[in-house]
Amino acid sequence: MNLRYLHYLALVIDHGSFAAAARAGGVSQPAISHGMRQLQKQFDTPLFVQAGRRLLPTDAALQAAAKSRGLSEQIDALAAGSAAAAHRDLLRVGATPSAALVFGPSLHFGWCHGRPRRRLDISGADEGRMLAKLQGGELDLVISPLPRGYAASGLASELLYQLTPMVYARQTHPLAKAQSLEELQAASWAIVGPSVSGPVDVLHEAFAVRRMRAPRVAVSCADYASLLQLMLHADLLCVLPHPALLGSAAKGLIVPLGLREALPRYEMHLFTPKRPRRSLAHVISGLRQQLAPLAGTSPGQKTRAPSAR
Repeated sequence: MNLRYLHYLALVIDHGSFAAAARAGGVSQPAISHGMRQLQKQFDTPLFVQAGRRLLPTDAALQAAAKSRGLSEQIDALAAGSAAAAHRDLLRVGATPSAALVFGPSLHFGWCHGRPRRRLDISGADEGRMLAKLQGGELDLVISPLPRGYAASGLASELLYQLTPMVYARQTHPLAKAQSLEELQAASWAIVGPSVSGPVDVLHEAFAVRRMRAPRVAVSCADYASLLQLMLHADLLCVLPHPALLGSAAKGLIVPLGLREALPRYEMHLFTPKRPRRSLAHVISGLRQQLAPLAGTSPGQKTRAPSAR
């Protein structure tokens, strides 16, 4: 007996006609009619009797529908159990591009090391959207700056680090020796992003607080790897929120500018549900341990990591 036909039977009972059942089930009326004809072949008594424009179910139809509902619930529970078992091995992390580069190795080690069945899924979006997904149960943790004015209800937040970002340029850039933001007014910039909701944009903020016109953004990159590759071949400026993003390949070729003005302080937070659906202690411990070597910064930068709580 086709379970789909039993589902159609329940729809007809609930809605009183083949047409209404088809609308409720999102299928065509001929599909409902065909299903009822095929199902009727399995019974010696009629499943429905006509009463005006409505179809009244017989006892045989009601009993079949009741048993099919119970069977459907059992099948759904079995499928949900299988999905939950698979979900236990998956850690879903939302991270900004810089957080993914800085903390990706620690996340992988903390979640997957010694557990070959486990999988790490790191996805990115703007800060506000990732935190909304975390609140909705679509993510297990988020690493990002705190969006301006955002109230993360139902979430726990921990400061991972804070530092003062710096402006970087190719070593041979005409403005590589610049000492003030005013000298950079005519420069072209490359950025990662931009964020869509609640961005923490230290570049534009630095110019805005000094009542200077907004910097000219010439290129928007998908991630910091593509941004740095571009910087090696173009006279563009950029802001890196953490020196670890520079990587060994670009060190010496892309250099920080010794500006008198400091950019706004940048904070990276770890967000988790107040009632996590799984134990994240080992993963969070690995993130905290990574902060010690990350504390070494370029000249002029200050990093503060929180004590482990």
